[in-house]
Amino acid sequence: MIDTEQWSETLLEKLQAHFGDHLVFAGIQGSRARGEARNESDIDFVAIFDMLDASIIRQYREIVATMERSDLACGFVGSRAALAAWPRHELFWFVSDTKALHGSLLDIVEAPTKSEACQAAAIGAAGLYHAACHLCAFDSMQNPDQNHDATKALFKNAIFAMQAHCFAQGSDYPRSRAELEHILESRGRNEEADILRIGCDEEALRTYSVDTLCDMIISWSERIMATYAESPQALIVREERETDREQVEKLIREAFNNHYVPGCFEHYLVRLMRSHEDFLPELDLVAEKDGVIVGNIMYTKATLTDESGKVKNILTFGPIAIHPHHQRKGYGKALMERSFERARELGYDTIVILETPRTTSAADSSAARNTTCTWKTGASPRHYWSKSSSRGLSKRKTGLTDTAPSWISTKRRHGASTIRWILSKKDGSRARRNSSF
Repeated sequence: MIDTEQWSETLLEKLQAHFGDHLVFAGIQGSRARGEARNESDIDFVAIFDMLDASIIRQYREIVATMERSDLACGFVGSRAALAAWPRHELFWFVSDTKALHGSLLDIVEAPTKSEACQAAAIGAAGLYHAACHLCAFDSMQNPDQNHDATKALFKNAIFAMQAHCFAQGSDYPRSRAELEHILESRGRNEEADILRIGCDEEALRTYSVDTLCDMIISWSERIMATYAESPQALIVREERETDREQVEKLIREAFNNHYVPGCFEHYLVRLMRSHEDFLPELDLVAEKDGVIVGNIMYTKATLTDESGKVKNILTFGPIAIHPHHQRKGYGKALMERSFERARELGYDTIVILETPRTTSAADSSAARNTTCTWKTGASPRHYWSKSSSRGLSKRKTGLTDTAPSWISTKRRHGASTIRWILSKKDGSRARRNSSF
């Protein structure tokens, strides 16, 4: 196989000798840059000039033609001004996927942002959705001999959208497919991991029918579009970092100040929670808008014990906070729904808290009329709220329906008892054995 590094260095030397300082940037992209190339993989070379016209392109073409295996050469050639004016959501991939050989792209364009990654993921998913539907409805019938190439292109483009989605959700940009697979598997995103594996395996692509492959892309891309449609301003939900803690505690203080009692103590509560054994850092999530944290939700482990003594591992969340300047915009609902999705990825199917979230509708509450919830001591909380995707749970004992998912809550509301209950987890005595159904 051709030595990509040597080939690129030779071409760069020829370009610099001919164009001098007019060549402002050179780099390599694609499978050759990622170390995933095959014998016949294209060599995606990037050349940016201080100005560009047909004459310069002709000279560039003639130099490339002198290279070994020039038939593999492709890539991007353009001017500094054109690149600086390029749509930002496309620059996200261009900048992230290019390995620099000469100069720096960041001298020409600004580094991509999380907001632009959101836009890139949503636009990429929309294109995939349309392409998969068109292939399934028309192309597979009209051009059946091209089905393999068409599905291969679908899955390849899905990988690009996944890269943007991972970056938008707080991960480092996964340059290689191995890095992307590690992120997907570590976060339990099995659907995307399957798409990645199939897309990287020619034989696997031939194993499935066109309809099955299109259905995988349609289902996933629809969900990705919905993820970003929840927040028109590209709300990013990611895990809290240690450097976020001061900002999160300030946000929580401002969200709860003078809400239930004069002042508040929820910001101190979260500081205690982080050091508790039941705290789940992978479900300590922040909502970020335009680089500023506007919301936070935290989860801890708990258990439910039924009358027969059977124990079930569950989750409980709280506090959940949205900055006062950003409330009533749907951010709280989006943050909760993303956290539920993440909880399912981690293998949890039931969440119970002792306060009805304001996002719960009257219709959601109707299922709780004939339910019973007590502490282990026999005392009943004033109200509780639960979400479950389990089947086969007893409605009489647990109040969870045997269809998925179900929202239940009691009608009465209160504030402070929820906070006292969570604080009691600090001593470890009631945190894991405090509920009985």
